[in-house]
Amino acid sequence: MTVEPGGPRPVTRFPDDLVALQQQWTRVFNRLAGDPPADGHEMRMELLRLSFRLDAHPHWATNDSGWSRAARHELQNVASAAPGGEEQLVTLCVDGRIIAIPPGEAESWR
Repeated sequence: MTVEPGGPRPVTRFPDDLVALQQQWTRVFNRLAGDPPADGHEMRMELLRLSFRLDAHPHWATNDSGWSRAARHELQNVASAAPGGEEQLVTLCVDGRIIAIPPGEAESWR
């Protein structure tokens, strides 16, 4: 773990395969959240498999800080900023319906 110049925020170096795994998870999540197929069972199962692979990745055992919500959030940020990455959609419950919107629009819905 290193510290960004000019700021106290820790920056973790994630292995490329872990970043790619997070990108794959985000693509499946976004597809399910934004435009799910009529029978999304296989996609939900794929999302679950990817979640297990993310949580069980050897990086978390070798990293000084280990697995944490903050580290997973940082991984999401790194993965979305990396080539081929995309931001995770935000899901909200509006009038009893679950809707998916881009992260930049979330505040206008709250």
